[in-house]
Amino acid sequence: MTQLQGPNNRGKCPFYVIPDNPLSAEKSVHQCVSCACGKSTQMHSHNEDLRQIAFLTIIEETPKYNPHHPSGASYTTFIKAKVCTRLWQERTKILREIPYSHQECYEEDSDAPNNPLVTGLFAQACVIENMADNVIQKIEVEFLRNNLPKLLNKLSENERQVIEMKFFDACKGKQIAEKLNITEGYVTRLTQSALAKLGKAYLNALDTENGNPYQNT
Repeated sequence: MTQLQGPNNRGKCPFYVIPDNPLSAEKSVHQCVSCACGKSTQMHSHNEDLRQIAFLTIIEETPKYNPHHPSGASYTTFIKAKVCTRLWQERTKILREIPYSHQECYEEDSDAPNNPLVTGLFAQACVIENMADNVIQKIEVEFLRNNLPKLLNKLSENERQVIEMKFFDACKGKQIAEKLNITEGYVTRLTQSALAKLGKAYLNALDTENGNPYQNT
C-alpha cells in the first residue's frame, strides 16, 4: 500500500479479517493506520490511538454487515470501507487541532496532491457515507449501552480498568500506564486482549438478542 492513498483508492488496498476475531486484522490495521498517518511526525504521535480506533470500529461495525445488501459487498470489503473512512475522519479531526498541520502533511507526503480541495471533498464524503447508518447506529449504541456492564464482566480487572480509562475517560496510553503503575506496552497488550474479549462477547449477546447472520462465517 502506498502512503496516503485515501478512501477513494481503498479498492486497491489488501485487507484481511476474520468476522469473529478482530485481532486477525492486525496487519491490515497497521497498513491502514500507516496510510492515514502518512509521513507526518505529528500524525504518527497518534499511531496507537488510531490503531485502537480501527479495532473498535471492526467490533462496532461487524453486526451491521448485511450479506444480502444490494451492493453485494463481502464482509471484508464492508469492514475495510468502515475502517478506512473512520481513520480518515479521525485524521481530519487531528489535523484541525494542530496549527499548520495540513501544510506540514502536504509538504512531507510527496505523493499527496497539494490541493486543499481534496481534504474538503473527503470530509463531505465521510458525512454522506455516515448518514445512511445513523438509525442503525442509534439502535446499536442503545444495545451496547444496555449490555455494557455485562460485557465488562468478561474482562479481567486490569483489562476493565484500561478500557474504562481509554474509551470512557479519554486517557492516553501514558496516562493509563502511570495510573495503573504498568508499562505502556502492557497497556497496549491489555487493550488488545480486552477488545478481543469484548468483541466476542458483544457478538454473542447480539446474536442472542437479534440473530447474527455471520456469527459462524
